[in-house]
This record gives sequence, C-alpha cells and structure tokens, in this order.
Amino acid sequence: MSCRSNCVTDINANDPEVQAALKFAMKEYNKGSSDQYLYVVVDVISVQGQVVEGMKYFLTVKIAKTLCRKNSNVSGCSAISNSPMAKTYECTFVVWSRPWLNDMQLEGHQCHQLHSQPRTI
Repeated sequence: MSCRSNCVTDINANDPEVQAALKFAMKEYNKGSSDQYLYVVVDVISVQGQVVEGMKYFLTVKIAKTLCRKNSNVSGCSAISNSPMAKTYECTFVVWSRPWLNDMQLEGHQCHQLHSQPRTI
C-alpha cells in the first residue's frame, strides 16, 4: 500500500517550495523574537513534508544570531561566531503551505539553545 496523503516523507532541502517555506518560517521567527538582532539558518538538519490540504513542512534547522538589527535586510547578514554574543539554536518549524491561495502559515516552532564547545586558549 502506498502513501498518498497524511504520510510524512523526507523532502530535498533544495526544493524551491521548501526554500520558500524556510524563508517564511525565519521571517516569522525573527518578527516574533524578543531579540533585537536577526537570526539566520546555518544548517538544514532535516526536511519532511505531509500532504494535507496543501503541504505541511516540518523543517529542522540550526539557526544563529547575527549582528544585523531587526530593521535590516537579512540577505547580507552572517552568523556570529567566536564571540560571547554568539547564540545557536536547533529549531523545528511547522509551516502549512497552500500555494493556490498564496497562503503560508507558521503553525508552530520549537527551539532549544545549543551549547558551543569550550574554546582552548
């Protein structure tokens, strides 16, 4: 028996629709964050999709803080590293996409801070 709907399957992270969902998730995350700086994706851990009325994406990514303030354009921002200000999180975003309605919704997200490896001096 094949899985036609309601099954969760792995999806290529480079798929244009996945990239659009990830961009949307990060825009919503940054908008809702209390931090004055933007966060960017530094690694895609896994991407899964579920066919519902549209597509539900489950995006697990590593995000990191930048030095760009929230009112900046995120496209030129890179993650902070080797600084006391550096913060990295692993987050799972759930994005529901209905392209025929030009509609995307962030249904939820869960993040936990990753602790960096101790640096040797």
